[in-house]
Amino acid sequence: MTATDMIVQDSKTGLFGFRIELGRDRTGARMQARRTGFPTEKAALTEYRRLARQRDINLARPRQSDTVHTICEQWLHSRAQELQPNTLYNYSWLLGLIDPHLGTVRANRLSARLAERAYRDLEAAGYSRTTLRTLDLILTKAIGEQIGRTLGTHKPRHTDHVRPVWTLAEARRFHDHVQHDHRYPLWRLLLTTGLRRGELCALKWTDLEPDLAALHITRQRVVEDPTSCVAEKPPKSHNGTRTIVLDPATLTCLTTTATRSAYMFIGRTGQPLRPDNITSRFNQLATAAGCRPIGPHQIRHLIASTMLDTGYGIHETAERLGHDPATLMRYYTRINANRRHQATQHLAHLLTEPPPTATTSRVRLD
Repeated sequence: MTATDMIVQDSKTGLFGFRIELGRDRTGARMQARRTGFPTEKAALTEYRRLARQRDINLARPRQSDTVHTICEQWLHSRAQELQPNTLYNYSWLLGLIDPHLGTVRANRLSARLAERAYRDLEAAGYSRTTLRTLDLILTKAIGEQIGRTLGTHKPRHTDHVRPVWTLAEARRFHDHVQHDHRYPLWRLLLTTGLRRGELCALKWTDLEPDLAALHITRQRVVEDPTSCVAEKPPKSHNGTRTIVLDPATLTCLTTTATRSAYMFIGRTGQPLRPDNITSRFNQLATAAGCRPIGPHQIRHLIASTMLDTGYGIHETAERLGHDPATLMRYYTRINANRRHQATQHLAHLLTEPPPTATTSRVRLD
């Protein structure tokens, strides 16, 4: 089988990729590398041949004497082709956090204890445990793929702090305050649908079906650091492509402010809004309204908790927010104090109180 035969094309995206055997590690375990996302067959073939040459001269993996910094840099470089630019930047930023602590440590000296000590130092510096758990995942993957080692760290446990979310009173106060803002349709749509800021920026008038009161979510706009350029991409996941039914007031608000632009929400230059600008303006208005300036994304958490508290099912809530039900339950639901108190009283009543006595009622026959 030739190298060209190893290149395959994804039927959905049209991109090319391959899987290559890299032999076996010291324990005899099979080693493979998978690369995807190449725009042309020639580009995929070039990378395949490069990896094959490394494999043939026993340079498929870095040396154990290489530093953690070198290993992480090489891993990022090997993944650059298949990762999205914003994902690659996020990975680079995360691994940069560990660099001052472990960057000069040789791979053969790296231990789970050293990594866990670095996580504790980063937490003391103010980084959240969610960030540290993601860092541990990326670092473990980089070390494992590059030198075949299992880091074996204990993941930082989930944070004890609940993500801040507005109350319903704050949401109503914000809504009342922005009614005279020139971007009121955007803020109302955010409050009633919980759309991501990138989805809001990418909405076009062709996505709206007024007769059905339906809004189709098919794309998003993403800021790709560090250049801060904005790219238009498909939604965050396959669940993100969805159709949302709008309430009559929101539909009327949108249709009465329709513009000639292809996009629903544009800036002063006529270009679509930037997601980061939405966050800045949202926090300014929230402060002016007397609400906590904690960003528009927390509206999604508020909607998830509110829908579940009012009796809607998990799948209904997940569909509206464009999320997998399991992800929704893990990250987006928040139990408020009133709900917790009701559950306590209800359980105590069911488990300790005697059942009510059945009363028989006589039926009069006329």
